[in-house]
Amino acid sequence: MNKLKSFSCSLLAIAVLAGCQSTKPASQTNKAKVSNRASSAIVAKSAYDFSDDDIRMPAYFDTQGLDLCTFEPGNEHPDCPLKKPIVRMYFDGAEVGGEGQGVNALRAYEDKDLLLMLENQFAGINRFRIVTQDDDLIAIENTIASAQQGAGYVIDQRRKQQVLKPDYLVKLDSLRTVKNEGSITGWMDYTLELTTAVLNPFTREKMSHPNLGKIRVKSEDVRDRSELKFVMASNRYVSGFRYFDSAHVNAVINDMASRGIDILLTRMLSEMPATTQVLGIKGNKLSLDRGQNAGVMPNETMIVFSYEAGFVEPLGVAHVMPSKNHATGEIVRWKDTDIADAIKAKAEAGIYRPGNGVKIFAVSVGTPADFLENRT
Repeated sequence: MNKLKSFSCSLLAIAVLAGCQSTKPASQTNKAKVSNRASSAIVAKSAYDFSDDDIRMPAYFDTQGLDLCTFEPGNEHPDCPLKKPIVRMYFDGAEVGGEGQGVNALRAYEDKDLLLMLENQFAGINRFRIVTQDDDLIAIENTIASAQQGAGYVIDQRRKQQVLKPDYLVKLDSLRTVKNEGSITGWMDYTLELTTAVLNPFTREKMSHPNLGKIRVKSEDVRDRSELKFVMASNRYVSGFRYFDSAHVNAVINDMASRGIDILLTRMLSEMPATTQVLGIKGNKLSLDRGQNAGVMPNETMIVFSYEAGFVEPLGVAHVMPSKNHATGEIVRWKDTDIADAIKAKAEAGIYRPGNGVKIFAVSVGTPADFLENRT
């Protein structure tokens, strides 16, 4: 028998999505400071830093529909929460404001490059299927394929491989502003604000989830302020940052947009977590049925939980590394509950394989801590 617990635990209903009740708040993420005057990225806390109270179901994860899952990544039931949503992205960068020098060059910014950057970043995390709007490249490739393989080949491939139909539209609106300070020696201060809307393309509804909020990036977050310094004489440009040259301005805005998209991704990764099914547990080692194909990322922190008849029970926190179609992990800390203790004992005696209506899953708690350094 285990010693009497300081708090009692029970299986909770789906709507609760929490583990053992505790007076201490759970903490599963850390704030990665980008700037004290700009939006910050929120990244997952390392599994090795979790306390028992932190081992709870993460926010935004919904177990409803798990009974419908086929556990076939390429052929999931549409109502299965493990199905990757199909997304088409839009970027609207029309709004420009400011005062003083440099507003005209800011208006000349080319937004299409930002849209393609957005598509590339979202496709790279592999939790969504992105319908690209790079129509120019698609048209060029179809022309080449038709010339090399024949028009019949292109028609046949189009018939076999239907264009993806988006489940959601993700639209980014941006506001770019500029102001400059100083009369002889001045500095350009740029601000980029991004807001996101998620829409159902068929009902025209603006969805409340995921709610990514507003992201604000300042030029000083990506460039040393001295790089944006310029000198004027008799109200004419003399030297320094070429605030009137759209190429120079675009370079700064591109860096700001890249930072904003990075922050956007960390929020999206928290609100739409990766989930895998646990095939077996041996000691503290996990075997998982999905990997990069389901958006599991290197050094992922994941909560391991059991699921039975619509009830969930957190079992532990794991550090997970994916391969292409599978993943392995290590339970760094087991939850201090009778259910977790029983499964741990079976795993220590051999390979524990869930059965008798019980399934075990692992769900990510947010962006891996090294994602911003190594993947963006």
